[in-house]
Amino acid sequence: MSRKTRLITAALLAMLLSAIAGIALAANLEVTFTWTVDGQAFPVLLDKQEKVGYVLYLPGALRNQDPVFSANQDREMTWDGVTYRDGDTVPVSKYAGQTVEVAFSGWNNSQKVKVMQGSDIPAMQISLSADDLKRISVKREVDIREPANLLMIAEDGSLNAAESLDSFKTRGNSTFFAQKKPFSFQMEHKADLGGMGKNKKWILLANWYDISLLRNQITFDLFRYLGMTFTPDCRQVDLYLNRKYHGTYLLTEKIQLKKHRLEISDLEEEYEELNGQENYDNAKAKYVKYNGLNIRWYDLEKEPEDITGGYLLELEKPLYYTEKKDHAGVKTDTNMCVTIKEPTHVGQRGAEYLADLINGFHNATIAENGLNSEGKYYADYIDMHSFALKAAVDEFCVNYDVRAASQFMYKEKDSIDPLLHAGPPWDYDWSYGNHSDGAKDPELMDYVYKRSGVFWFLTHWLLTHEDFQQATRRAYEEEVYPAAEILLGRKEAPEGSALKTLEEYRAAVADSAAMNFTRWRTGGVPDIYKGSGLSFEEAYAYLQHFIEVRTDALLENWTPGRNE
Repeated sequence: MSRKTRLITAALLAMLLSAIAGIALAANLEVTFTWTVDGQAFPVLLDKQEKVGYVLYLPGALRNQDPVFSANQDREMTWDGVTYRDGDTVPVSKYAGQTVEVAFSGWNNSQKVKVMQGSDIPAMQISLSADDLKRISVKREVDIREPANLLMIAEDGSLNAAESLDSFKTRGNSTFFAQKKPFSFQMEHKADLGGMGKNKKWILLANWYDISLLRNQITFDLFRYLGMTFTPDCRQVDLYLNRKYHGTYLLTEKIQLKKHRLEISDLEEEYEELNGQENYDNAKAKYVKYNGLNIRWYDLEKEPEDITGGYLLELEKPLYYTEKKDHAGVKTDTNMCVTIKEPTHVGQRGAEYLADLINGFHNATIAENGLNSEGKYYADYIDMHSFALKAAVDEFCVNYDVRAASQFMYKEKDSIDPLLHAGPPWDYDWSYGNHSDGAKDPELMDYVYKRSGVFWFLTHWLLTHEDFQQATRRAYEEEVYPAAEILLGRKEAPEGSALKTLEEYRAAVADSAAMNFTRWRTGGVPDIYKGSGLSFEEAYAYLQHFIEVRTDALLENWTPGRNE
């Protein structure tokens, strides 16, 4: 080998080794931008995504404050031609929407970094161990084992909450299997997140199947505007897990019997006081036949004298009812399954009381004349307005889940209110045409009545009764339709209203939606949802059109001759 050849070979080898070292350096480098709010650090990692490249996801809530740069390998950074060292402040927000040339000492080449900034919505940081994050991502309802913390920044950039977490889990039925998973968490101490009232337990909805990200928020706000007792309040938030942007989520109140939530008598607290916390928590479940019904109750030595309320109940699909063996419940001979969500453990007298109540209501409702064998009319069991209002909204939004999933009822003590009430409402991502079961037609009529399954279908049977039909149509004409006009911008909402126009909802989250759909590509969404739009802009346009057509079509069908 000639001297010239050896020199060329050595030079090429040096270049190769340098490139390999550069690749290794880039692979191991962690670049963090950290904001500090009232002494609390909010760090965000420079992210690298397949098919996208480097992306810096900036929280919109912190747009008026510049973060501090740091790198785990103590490297200098050249950002848009300016060199920064560890601890320097970098004016990243002014680059939002741009692609910036960035290099680090030790790198052979600069890299392009896409800078994105979210909307003016709260930002939430959850910090937990890497092992816990991995565990909860692969199994539903598995809890964390190591310390975890929450930090929430309000939309104006101020500190909202800094709390330790007792629990952080993945949740959901079908949504658990999505790439972007929903979560539930419980804080060590109560905190008022987003101005929704102090509580420990909260939900983060991923809205994976709703590319508009708006269906749950709009419907919750609609129910709240209409006065449906304890409809969960909610806030759009940008979520960061262990410094990495995880998407735009809907932070909601958890449906539970608590102050600032569903405020009725706390029967669980009475059971706990009578039996002691340990005996209550460790009570054994009993599975028995009772008057032809299958019921589950817990072997508790003592029960409150008044076991008529308060109860939070959920209508379940038989499969889900069978899986949820940690709650008392009732199953009728027609496969109507009711889980007693709270109290979680109900004694024999309480379970038998509810079994008789539910079965009496059930038998009256499915009877052609609305009377059960005891001569009691179905409407004597329920608060008619709450059930009719919910049926009207479910028909308006063509709610796929109305067939049973996520359908709640509650019951106060008889001495206060002897009736069953519909609600709180929950789970509206499969609504407003966001499903392929024939519900994409905004002029489809009587969807709630016609929608059936292999199990007992409450609202269907209620709508077989003329008085319930009339109550539902009246609720739509007098309450839901005027609210829909607010959504469409045809009339102004009252001052301080929970309800806004569709355009206001869109504008409030648009920048965060752009980040969300860079972080999570929409190609993984099942075919049944794709007709509803494959981008945020398409999905919003579809949602707006659906609501506009549906609002008038339903009124015209249900109240013919109204304007004559």
